[in-house]
Amino acid sequence: MAQDSSKGQPISLIDLEEFKPQTEEDSRERAIFYATAMAVLAGNILTSYINYCKSAVVFSPNGQFKPVETPPISEELFKQIAKEVQTVSLWLAVCENSEDDVPEWFKEFSYFSLRASDELIEAPLAKEVFELYPLDLGIIPTIQSLSMNVCHKLALGETRVDAALALGDIILEAARQRIELLKFSLSQSMLVLDTWVAEVKPGAFQLQF
Repeated sequence: MAQDSSKGQPISLIDLEEFKPQTEEDSRERAIFYATAMAVLAGNILTSYINYCKSAVVFSPNGQFKPVETPPISEELFKQIAKEVQTVSLWLAVCENSEDDVPEWFKEFSYFSLRASDELIEAPLAKEVFELYPLDLGIIPTIQSLSMNVCHKLALGETRVDAALALGDIILEAARQRIELLKFSLSQSMLVLDTWVAEVKPGAFQLQF
């Protein structure tokens, strides 16, 4: 369970009930912030993973250590993969904070968040991302599948022995950020959220390394 950084206490979905949207319009508008914030988090996670792999060194034939060689990553490829990370992260937030019975307000909010994610970047669509991964098998198989797929797409498999699964570890370790972003999106005024979105939205999936 994620910790509330302000109080040092775990944050649960029950704790957020008091902040749940009161209308469909409120839910939709707050979901735009949440999706955008999760896009930024996805970009940060992906950047951390890429930098981790690129920081590896190899022993050269002349007896010296040198940085591992990696192929260039285009802005478009980065955006597409960050969208996959964001989409799975939105799904993961539901799994992490709900058991078998997901509250209706959270279902609606999560649905609006996925729709908002498709407005940020159209390809791949959230539904297409979901079709790629074994969500029905649970969190660990899904995250491992995502991690291995991203590693392959970025051709980073030869950088480190744990390159194929390292992204998954980073994603799982970001549980606190996910629940804190959820709390912020539900508890702050729309003026605060709209101002932040207006400043960040154009570069939500920007290449950061």
